Amino acid sequence: MFFERSVVFLAILSVALGQTDDEESFLFVTKQTINRFLVQNKEFTIKYGLYNSGPTTVYNIHLNDAHSFPADQYELLVGTLSAKWERLNAGTNLTHIVVLKPKQSGISNSTYAIVTYQKSEKNTDVQKTYSSEFGDVYIMTSREYDRRFSSHIIDWLLFTAMASPCIVFPFFLWFKSKSKYEALVTKEKSSKKAQ
Repeated sequence: MFFERSVVFLAILSVALGQTDDEESFLFVTKQTINRFLVQNKEFTIKYGLYNSGPTTVYNIHLNDAHSFPADQYELLVGTLSAKWERLNAGTNLTHIVVLKPKQSGISNSTYAIVTYQKSEKNTDVQKTYSSEFGDVYIMTSREYDRRFSSHIIDWLLFTAMASPCIVFPFFLWFKSKSKYEALVTKEKSSKKAQ
């Protein structure tokens, strides 16, 4: 009898403990840049996505990414690199947008964002997770970007102006000699008809 009660008690206890472990939520954090190219003195957008993967609400969420974008290298235009939210319900997500402008060109390393949160209001244990990172990125100079991606209208106009004499002058000489030859041939034909 004692053995049966012990087995039943242990079974109930293991089910209860197993359910609390399964019911914990975990945050997945993504970090991505919306822009294809990063250009010095031109704004670019960073998008953070926080996804609550569990069946319970998480509380006191704090995102910190100030270490990835130091103030001496980037100008913060819109948003904040240190954001806070009170709660994120189970199975939901939120998006946080930041707009920055790089002050320098060259290679820059953007590491992960650090996110801390609590799994319940009563539990004071702080959980920590990290976002994805896009690592080393190349920031182009404005001149390099314009050279690669502008419409080059002025370049084509200058090319046309410089190439025109090479085409127009020989055409003019050919047309002039052709006109003289045709005039000479018609003159000879008319003089033969007259004889």
